[in-house]
Amino acid sequence: MKIGFVGDVHGRMFHTLAVLATWQLKSNEKLDLIIQVGDLGAYPFPTQDMINSRFVLEDPTELDFSKFLNAKGILFENLLYIKNEINTPIYFIRGNHEDFSWLNEISKNNKITNIDRLNLFHYVVDGTVMKINDSNIAFLGGIETDRENDTSIKLTQYNKLFNYKEREIDILVTHDAPYGIGVNFKGQVQGSKKISSLIKKIQPRYHIAGHYHHLNGPRMYDHTTYLGLNVLVPPLRKDPLRRVQPGSIAILDTTLNKLRVLEDEWLTQFSTINFDFNEFIEWYKREV
Repeated sequence: MKIGFVGDVHGRMFHTLAVLATWQLKSNEKLDLIIQVGDLGAYPFPTQDMINSRFVLEDPTELDFSKFLNAKGILFENLLYIKNEINTPIYFIRGNHEDFSWLNEISKNNKITNIDRLNLFHYVVDGTVMKINDSNIAFLGGIETDRENDTSIKLTQYNKLFNYKEREIDILVTHDAPYGIGVNFKGQVQGSKKISSLIKKIQPRYHIAGHYHHLNGPRMYDHTTYLGLNVLVPPLRKDPLRRVQPGSIAILDTTLNKLRVLEDEWLTQFSTINFDFNEFIEWYKREV
C-alpha cells in the first residue's frame, strides 16, 4: 500500500490536488490512501476580518477551502475529474487553524465525515483508529497548549490512544510533533511533551506530523520513525514566489517499509502566483 502524506495546507486545496495528481502522473504510480496532517485551513464561511487580513491580502489562496466547497460549473467538473484521477479519499485531522465549531458540528455523529459533494475530503476526529489493509492508523489533531482551548490536544482522545499496547498502532498521525524537534526564533523548544510520551508508550512504526512549517526528519525515537512535514506553501517573507515546498509531501510504501520525502524540482513549478486550476487540468489531460 502506498500512502501519501501532506503537510499543512492552509486553504490551498487546488494546489494540493494538482501536486498529488502530478506525482501520480510523473511516477506512473497510484496512491492507495492520502492523509493530511492538519491546518487544512477548513474555513467554509470566511469572516470579513479574515478576508481583510494581511495574509489573505498577500495571498488570497488561503481562503480556497471555501471556493472548493462552493465550486460550480467548469471548476466543479474539473474537480470531479481530478477526484477520479486521484481515486482515493483524502483524510485530514484538525490543526490549530480551522473552523472548529463547524468541524465539531459536522462530525458529532461520526468518527469520519465526508465534507464535500465530491466525497473527496474526509475529516477524522481525534482518537480514531482506522484499519486499512494490515495497517492500524491512529489520528490525533490539535497542539499542546498551556491552557485548554479549541486548538488543544483533547485529553480524552489522547488517553484513548495512550491505552493502546506497544506496537499495536502502525502509523500515528498528529498535528503537533515530539518535544525537542527544534527551537523557534524566540529560543523556545518546539514540540509537545504529550506527543513524546505517546510515541514512547505505544511505539508506532511511523509517526507523521506537521505544524512547524519545516521538514524535520526522518529521525528515530526508539522503534518509531518520525517525520515532520514542511508547509505546502511558505509565508511571503520566506518565498516571494510562494512556491510549493520540497518536503511538504511524503510517500510511505508499507509493503517495502520505505518512507520517501518528495523533494523533486517540479514541485516548485506550482506557485500561488497566477496558478489556475482549470488551466492545470487542461495541461494534465494533454499529458495523460
